[in-house]
Formats: sequence, C-alpha cells, structure tokens
Amino acid sequence: MSGVIHGIHLSDTHIGPSRDFEVRGASSRERLDRIVRAIGSLDFVPDFVIHTGDMVDDPDPRSYAVAAEALAPLGSPLYCVTGNHDDAGMIRDGVPMGPMTPLTDDPERLTYHFELPGLRSFVLDAKLLGSDDPHGEVPENQLVALQKALAADDKPFAIFVHFPPFGIHSSWIDDHLPLRNGEALHELIRSQSLNRIRGVFFGHLHRDVQQYRDGVLYSGVSSPVCEFSVGVEEERFAFCSDCPLVFHQLSFSEKGVVVKAFAAP
Repeated sequence: MSGVIHGIHLSDTHIGPSRDFEVRGASSRERLDRIVRAIGSLDFVPDFVIHTGDMVDDPDPRSYAVAAEALAPLGSPLYCVTGNHDDAGMIRDGVPMGPMTPLTDDPERLTYHFELPGLRSFVLDAKLLGSDDPHGEVPENQLVALQKALAADDKPFAIFVHFPPFGIHSSWIDDHLPLRNGEALHELIRSQSLNRIRGVFFGHLHRDVQQYRDGVLYSGVSSPVCEFSVGVEEERFAFCSDCPLVFHQLSFSEKGVVVKAFAAP
C-alpha cells in the first residue's frame, strides 16, 4: 500500500420517505444534511464513503431517493451495506454506488468487494431475510467466498457489515443485536496474517464502539438519529435522540488504520 486512503464511515441514518420524516422526534434528513455539510468542510476529499446499513427506516423506494439526494453532494464513491431495516434490491436500484465486484451471485443479497490502491474492502450482507429478528447472520456461501477471495492474494483488507460480531457487555444488546455467527467470521479473519487485517467496521448499535479480539479491530459508528443506552444489566435499552451527529474518518496505510470520530455542528 502506498500513501494513505481516507474514507468516511456512516451508519443508521434511518431516512424516511419525505424530508420531514422523524425518528423519535428527530428529523433524520436534517441530521444527515448536517453530517454531509461537516464532511464537505473537511480539509480533504474522501477516497470513499461507506454506509454500514439502516440507511432508511423502512424499505421504500421513496426513502432511498431521499437518502441518495442527501448523500449526492459528497461527491466521493459511495458504498452501502444492507441493514436489518434495508432492502438490498432497493439499494441497488435507488442509490448510486462506486465500482464493485460481486462476492456471490445471490440476487437477494448485496455483497461485494471494492478496490482502492493497496486495499481490498469486502461488504457482507448478514440480514435475516423474511424475519424481524434484529440479529444478523452471515450466510455460509458468503463466508466461503470471503475465504476464497482472501486466499487469492496477500493484499491488506477491511470488512464492512451492519451487525457487530460480538456482544459489548450490555445485557439486552448482547442478547438481541450481534451476529449469530460472529465467532465463525472472526475465526476466518484471524486465520489471515495480522499485518493484512485493517479491521471490521459496523453499525447497528447506535453507539461508537471499539473492540479488539485476538489483535483484530472491530469498530462501530453511532447513529446520528438516536443513541441506544448500553447499561451492563439493562433488560431493555433506552433511546436518546439528543445525541451527537457522529461520523468516522478511516485512514488506511501500510502500517494499519486510524479511526477518528467527528460530530457535526
């Protein structure tokens, strides 16, 4: 890898079918507009923008049109991950994305990889199809395809998925939100040389979270619409709509990755 690749990580914007749509009293479009303006005011142009799922609150072509309109001023190649509130086909049809190569041929899934100089990025689709269960699960054919792709060369790589692979020591969240097969994904990743692994990046928790497992970075970005509480013994999480409008800058180099958190004014 030569130089540094700078990306922007967003998640869980929960856009609705109109500009005035609200989530628990917060205008999701107005908050996304503020984030887009903040990204535009940075002193660099991102090499890519990745949205790790729940772009919209409910699958609706009108909602994806509102989201695409809001994100268009960024100008950088945009990549999307399917969240539990998303529809892979509607994302394909309604949100312009950058160049990519499919990881599998499953028409119901949005799973692919995209190339940047010295870095390969894999996007996994772990939504449970036909279910309202907020857990995720990476299908076996995606794990097989990922393992095959990683064996093909020794290039540094990053992985993007909506769901956190593990719990975060918060009882309700740990029982309801992680990947069902996060350990299988982790074992696949850790079978690679550590100097190749740049991290796994996700959303879904509506909180900024950084975890390390066996030297592998797992990094989650919060939602700009509302945060989830993360009490250790909570039987049910609480919502906080008066939250920072957070996005992350991901800077990849031959030495690793730096994650910087920003809050839009």
